[in-house]
Amino acid sequence: MKFKRSYFRRWWEQRSNLISDLKNPQQWLMDLFGIGKTASGEQVTSETAMMNSNVYTCASILGGDIGKLPIQVFRRRGGGIERDTSHPVSKLLGVRSNPYMSAYTFKELMQVHMVCWGNAYANIEWHEDGPFNGMPKALWPLDPSKTDVHLDPITGEVWYVTTLPSGERRKLRHYEVLHYKAISKGGLKGITPIAVIREEIGVQQAQRKFLGAFYANGTATRGILKVPGATLDKPAKDKARDEWQKANSGLSNAHRIAILDAGMEYQSLGMPLNDAQFIETSKFGIMEVAKIYKVPGYKLGITDVKFNNMENQSLEYVKSTLQPIIVNCEMENDFKLFTEMERKKYYTKFNVTSELRGDSTSRAQFYKEMIAMGAYTINEVRELEERDNIGEMGDKHFVSLNFVSLDKMDQYQLLKAGLGKDATKGGGSSE
Repeated sequence: MKFKRSYFRRWWEQRSNLISDLKNPQQWLMDLFGIGKTASGEQVTSETAMMNSNVYTCASILGGDIGKLPIQVFRRRGGGIERDTSHPVSKLLGVRSNPYMSAYTFKELMQVHMVCWGNAYANIEWHEDGPFNGMPKALWPLDPSKTDVHLDPITGEVWYVTTLPSGERRKLRHYEVLHYKAISKGGLKGITPIAVIREEIGVQQAQRKFLGAFYANGTATRGILKVPGATLDKPAKDKARDEWQKANSGLSNAHRIAILDAGMEYQSLGMPLNDAQFIETSKFGIMEVAKIYKVPGYKLGITDVKFNNMENQSLEYVKSTLQPIIVNCEMENDFKLFTEMERKKYYTKFNVTSELRGDSTSRAQFYKEMIAMGAYTINEVRELEERDNIGEMGDKHFVSLNFVSLDKMDQYQLLKAGLGKDATKGGGSSE
């Protein structure tokens, strides 16, 4: 125990001692000193990043795809496994997470928090018997920007400190908080993806402002007015500038003909929008954001995909993007929502069958093969298709007579030939 405590003390001093210093600043400190500013001059935080349409779209896609997947509770019994729909965890993750939030909304929100902050927290409200003997009663999302995780250097216990909407600061034990986290450096807290793509988002924000100013100026770029052979005082310069701005700014003046006084010339100082390859730059920026979240480009409308290749890309998205998120959530659910005794027989599992089964033709072929090998019954197939069962006769398993185990192969072939059971012993008819 002494070694364990000294190990945690050193680990804590190295990683978590000064969590709000300039080396590891909290968001409020970054905002105060403008640390979040990018090279483009734009300030990017997890909150402002949600105003970026590409980040918002990725959050919407991932949040919706995770939110719509059913989470089921299973129980190991004897040598088999059965689904348990009566367990409180099944209701919290499948129907209603708290009185104000459906299970879909809760799962979607947790994923959005993961996208923007790299961490999603939810306070577990337990029934009267508590977390060691009782059942979870509700799941309450916590603000990830106001929640932090701490490791006690003496006991090695993990704590969570959060600020509630009322302003009250509360300290929570590790078994009172569901914590889904993205990739991390130390295993305690996830790294926000926004920190990785902050510069790219800053460029996109600057591009959007540039485009707005471009159209506000009637698509005219920055330039100068020349008055050859004349020297204008400040009031005259201001008047000429204001009159030019009034006559040529705004979309309503975009295609009007400019009339210059005698001798005046206009010279553009900026690059035209198409020469700056604005569209190509925008596409590159979208791909950079999509790459961080492993969202396929076709879902953001920047790459074309043929219909016959859509299924393959969709399956790849489920396997490489959604599956790691799903496993992460399942393991946290199993450890935090069940008591120590329950963990031996209960576990949660996302049902991704609907995402993997493809179109109707592919599903029909899959079901046919599963029924033929005895893996699925007719009622199980109908349940996957959300159809009523057909009674007890639909619970029977069928196998093809074309298959036989290797140890029975010789006998089976002799029986098919009509030589009888005794043929393998050297007997048989002498006629």
